[in-house]
Amino acid sequence: MRKLSFLLLIVLMLICACSCEKPGAYKAAGDSGEEIRQRPKTEASETVLASSKRNVIYAYTLQDVMYPDQYTAVVISFITTLADGSVRESSFPHLKETVEKFKAEHPYTKVIAGLGGASDSEALGQVIMDPDKRKRLAETTADLVRNRAIDGVDLDWEYYSDYTECNAAYLDFALQLRALLGPSYTISMAGQSSGRFYNEESCISMMNEVLDYISVMTYDFDYTARQRSYIGYNGNFSQLKGVMEGYASVVTDKSKLLVGLPLYGLKWAVEENRIYKRNETAIRYMGDEGYIKLVSELGDAKVEYDDDNGVALAVRRKVMYVFDDPLTVATKTDWACKNGYGGMMAWVASSDNGDLEKAVTVELNKY
Repeated sequence: MRKLSFLLLIVLMLICACSCEKPGAYKAAGDSGEEIRQRPKTEASETVLASSKRNVIYAYTLQDVMYPDQYTAVVISFITTLADGSVRESSFPHLKETVEKFKAEHPYTKVIAGLGGASDSEALGQVIMDPDKRKRLAETTADLVRNRAIDGVDLDWEYYSDYTECNAAYLDFALQLRALLGPSYTISMAGQSSGRFYNEESCISMMNEVLDYISVMTYDFDYTARQRSYIGYNGNFSQLKGVMEGYASVVTDKSKLLVGLPLYGLKWAVEENRIYKRNETAIRYMGDEGYIKLVSELGDAKVEYDDDNGVALAVRRKVMYVFDDPLTVATKTDWACKNGYGGMMAWVASSDNGDLEKAVTVELNKY
């Protein structure tokens, strides 16, 4: 009887040890690879994610997402920050009932609230750098998330310059938000591609200790060149690899890193009706174009590839296009999965006709 009791005690101790989380670690908020793999096999198709990888898309509204079951999370963009540290709920058009209905229809897809974005980053930064306003921002953001049945927050503070001081404030804000929401909510971040951003010690700490995952903005490359009317590669595959490897060198868990894809391309007016390559001189830069409109403009124009099939190129009526198409996004997705990254992120849902994200999902479903 004593031997039996002793054995039972050992079993109970083992069970407790296995069920306890490490001190200071945060459990991923319901979209881990293991849980994704538990989706019914009958659902597996090109428009349903049946992979161990994450697939995240940014959207202005839930209605913009063509195939919601492809995604582990939809990030609705954006909550607006007010000068006093509160948030403008009117800029976030989804009522609690809207979110709950979406989640009931798509139970494997989380709804995340995006905070910031390029256009709101200056206002967000002024609040985060003030301790009192920073505290209020954490409180009002957490309240909005709970009141709207939202699953978490995606932090997107872009283009700040004083990395040491700003990262410390950013980290403090994220820690406050985590303390208010707890481990059951997702807290993610849109990571800048600047090396100074991911090499700072405080930012590394935030990545490793607070966030469930980081969506790295591996696009908007060659910005300076295109403003000077040189052909630039927005989704340059070579630069993408370098940025991701830089992040991986400072983040303890590589599976927390998602590779970013742009669902839009760039246009230039050119002198000749031929394919122009990177750094060739154009007449002028004509701006960016969502994939839906871009492919409509291109019609049957011949497409060529550069940068290890990471960039698609085409010209029509002396307008040069540089963009991502189904081949380039599949190439990048395959590379990300083979190299141990956690999945993919795309900006923005309303730009795609479904072809790009189908290509991503087909590739993810191989892993």
